[in-house]
Amino acid sequence: MEFVITDSSQDSAQTGLPAVAGNACRVPEPGAVEAEFAGVDGTLVQRRWVEAAVAVRFEQLAPVAAFPVVPGRRWAPGWWWSATTGRLVAYRSGVMRTQLMLLDRDPAVVALACRPVELVWREESKTAGHAPQLMARLQDGSGLLLDGGGRSGPSARLTARARVVAAAAEAAGWSYRLAGPPDPVLVANVRWLAGYRHPRYAAGPWTPALLEVFG
Repeated sequence: MEFVITDSSQDSAQTGLPAVAGNACRVPEPGAVEAEFAGVDGTLVQRRWVEAAVAVRFEQLAPVAAFPVVPGRRWAPGWWWSATTGRLVAYRSGVMRTQLMLLDRDPAVVALACRPVELVWREESKTAGHAPQLMARLQDGSGLLLDGGGRSGPSARLTARARVVAAAAEAAGWSYRLAGPPDPVLVANVRWLAGYRHPRYAAGPWTPALLEVFG
């Protein structure tokens, strides 16, 4: 498991996640976590997560829930053209767009999707769930689930949910990342370079030769 956010407390040193006051979210057994996702016909499907993680190509599915436009909010949904997949990928907010852009340049990533699956589990007498912001398919066939904590870091609720998602991901042979705010210089450089990855800037018959020279 990989976590970007760190904390100086003893609890954080053991888990890799920021400390949460109290037992805000008990981590269930991996077999007790369900995956909810949209089928090819748009209807919601629910099955055991450890089975779905192996059998379902989440990167090919639509978001498990629509990204609404909320008047007065500073975030809005949009589309990111992915050089990795050669298609548009929906995102909900600027935080998601930035993390999507960074994943799009990772050579280990072969496919991307925004919120294609929600993990569902029981917490005492109620049902809880969390849909990670991004999902990436990696070269080795495993998957990566990612959440961005925003400029002020993750909320206590997200941190608690992240513990469950991280354990479920590990049980399925996947990984989970709770990403903190990225380096603004890195973001600015990647954003500038990302525009030139669009096919309209391809060098035509010279492309293979250029890739070989600059490889």
